[in-house]
Amino acid sequence: MWTRSSKRRGATASHGTGPHLRARGGLSLLEAVVSITIVGLTSVAALEAAGGDMRATERSRRAIEAEALATSRLDIIDMLTQQELQAIPDSVANGKFSKPLDEYQWTTQSAAVSDQAGLYDVRVTIAWPRGSYTVKTYEYRTPPIVSRR
Repeated sequence: MWTRSSKRRGATASHGTGPHLRARGGLSLLEAVVSITIVGLTSVAALEAAGGDMRATERSRRAIEAEALATSRLDIIDMLTQQELQAIPDSVANGKFSKPLDEYQWTTQSAAVSDQAGLYDVRVTIAWPRGSYTVKTYEYRTPPIVSRR
């Protein structure tokens, strides 16, 4: 590289030594390590966010399916008579859903509410390997009228 000397007129040759050393272009090792660290941390944060979204999606899918299955079981409970609500038939009390929902199973419980004739406390639980969902409701059946003769 050629530099101009202030002491004498003309050009002198400099071979990269002394105070006239010019900075090289490019990254130093420290800058490269810091850059890679920033990219790595950003990537990890992005992957964690994507994983959280996937878990939330799975929980939402489970909640929607469990609610729909519980509602279908409650529809069957609506068709039971008072005698059947007092002693729920085995086919209604528990079971497993058919494919493609075969990972879900249900249990149904019914108990008469003691202070109200004809009123039953009904619980339907939908369970799967890593969780469960329970719906609680009341069913009313007109009690039989007893007449004296």
